[in-house]
Amino acid sequence: MTEEVGRGTVLAGRYRVVDPLPSDLDDVSVWRATDQILDRPVRVRVLQSGAVAPALDAARRAALVTDSRLVRVLDVGMHGGAGYVVSEQISGASLAQLVERGALTADQARAVVGEAAAALEVARRRGVHHLALRPSVVHVSADGRVLVSGLAIDAALLGTAQADSAATSRTDAVDLVRLLYTGLTGRWPAGPDDVRTTSVPAAPVLDGVPVPPGEIASGIPNDLDTLCSVTLGPHEDGPHSPGDVVHELEPWGEIRIGRAADDTAGRGGAVAAGAAAAVAGDEPERPAAPVRVARQSVRSAFDELPAGTPRPGTPPPAVPTRSPNGRVERTGVLPVGVAATPAGPATPPSPAALPPLVREPETDLWDDGGSFADDPFAFVEEEEETRRRFDPTALVLVLVGVAVLIGLVFAARSLFTSPVGDREPVAQQTTGQEPPETEAAAPPVAEEPAEEPPQAVPPTIASIRTFDPTDAAGERVENVELAVDGDPSTFWFSYTYNRPDFGGLKEGMGLELTFAEASTVSGVTLHVNGTGGNVEVRATNGGAPTEGPLLASSTLSQSTVLTFAEPVQTSTLVLYFTELPTNAAGQFRLEVTEITVS
Repeated sequence: MTEEVGRGTVLAGRYRVVDPLPSDLDDVSVWRATDQILDRPVRVRVLQSGAVAPALDAARRAALVTDSRLVRVLDVGMHGGAGYVVSEQISGASLAQLVERGALTADQARAVVGEAAAALEVARRRGVHHLALRPSVVHVSADGRVLVSGLAIDAALLGTAQADSAATSRTDAVDLVRLLYTGLTGRWPAGPDDVRTTSVPAAPVLDGVPVPPGEIASGIPNDLDTLCSVTLGPHEDGPHSPGDVVHELEPWGEIRIGRAADDTAGRGGAVAAGAAAAVAGDEPERPAAPVRVARQSVRSAFDELPAGTPRPGTPPPAVPTRSPNGRVERTGVLPVGVAATPAGPATPPSPAALPPLVREPETDLWDDGGSFADDPFAFVEEEEETRRRFDPTALVLVLVGVAVLIGLVFAARSLFTSPVGDREPVAQQTTGQEPPETEAAAPPVAEEPAEEPPQAVPPTIASIRTFDPTDAAGERVENVELAVDGDPSTFWFSYTYNRPDFGGLKEGMGLELTFAEASTVSGVTLHVNGTGGNVEVRATNGGAPTEGPLLASSTLSQSTVLTFAEPVQTSTLVLYFTELPTNAAGQFRLEVTEITVS
């Protein structure tokens, strides 16, 4: 608490400070507050000393970035000698609170960090970077929504020096991988000279780099383990922007730890309020009983009214009278002084006795004191309406009869003219011209076998796998079947490297195609996203990719056709990439959309 700001302080004549919240930054206090104008809860960060002006400037820049996964900055200002930043309230537990109960599953860690990376990629494109990511600034709400707080502000408070856009993007990308490491292991892999503080235990270090997460926890997929090891290793490898992290992690599924996060946040966020209530001796609030609305049927709403009292909102009944010709008519409103008596419950008439007009049984309860036992609204002059009604049945029958007659005429005419057409075959038979027609009809029968020769069915690819001379498991084995699924809109992609020669880590990597049976192959067509690099085709397997004769080689383009000098009989085929192409984003990465063989 500072001298200028404390419980009950009103900032800018609008935000009333209520309760303190935990903070992991020095000289920064966090408060739960209320916006008295909009009557909504907000979060206030009071900057007591240090880099107050740079932090307020960073908050103004962060307010220009709009994304549902970034905590919105609502107001910035000064109160006395302290600065303050007002933001929306944060719901849900932080990543630090979540891993206190144990590491996340690989799918959930992928999804949480993937959402955070997507949010920071939006900010990066607006020129704003976080530069101070840590487990306490990533939150998961009860409905599975990820929230990232402290965009640009925390870095200014920590005194992080600004660099060029490439360096700042790389910093956020590496920190996102650190968060992924934390989610998978429950340990924080702090970097050298890291000034950030966190309650998460530090990750073990070997030779100056964090131990791969696969050696700490079991069941971690190879791609996530490799991503953490390569990015946090001694080389400048791995993703260089939050967008690269998104590509490395996608696709991810639904976040299902929202309720657990809400429970954890409830335990952590209610500590101050619960402690205050315990000190004051107050009992904790119990949830209010659900409000129940009493319901009453319209049919029984006015049953308790005295007899003869008109029902509210019900128009006076019409007074039935008899005209001189003897018919019953409605003459309008009851005369003054005449009270309508509601009739008792009556048995509804049978459907056959219902009048032509639609009636509502609940309101047809009035009569003139016993004169009418039936529906008083059945005042229909049925005789006149029957006389005026037009019956189209006769006309329809006449039209149908005419149509049938016309059809018979046409049928008879066709029968009478059919013998004329039958005489032609007889005449042809008498002229002896049937044998030529038989000979002319023979060629179409002989053409059917001529269409069968194009049976050169291309070899069937039974399976595909990746191989890596430096890793027995292969490189990025997930979703490799997308390269042969027949859909060019989907693709498999390798890891991203900082050089086309795989960063000097290995000589190459490749794909092994296995056919359903030994087949004759004359060529391969390779579709990729990008240009450059180099590929070799050999009739071997992934265990020995450089053995066997070289069938074809070429640089890569969007559609690379590799035709063999002579067809080869084989059951496996290897595509060995000795140099990586460059994709549309300027990255050194292999993206294979489709592979076909002929």
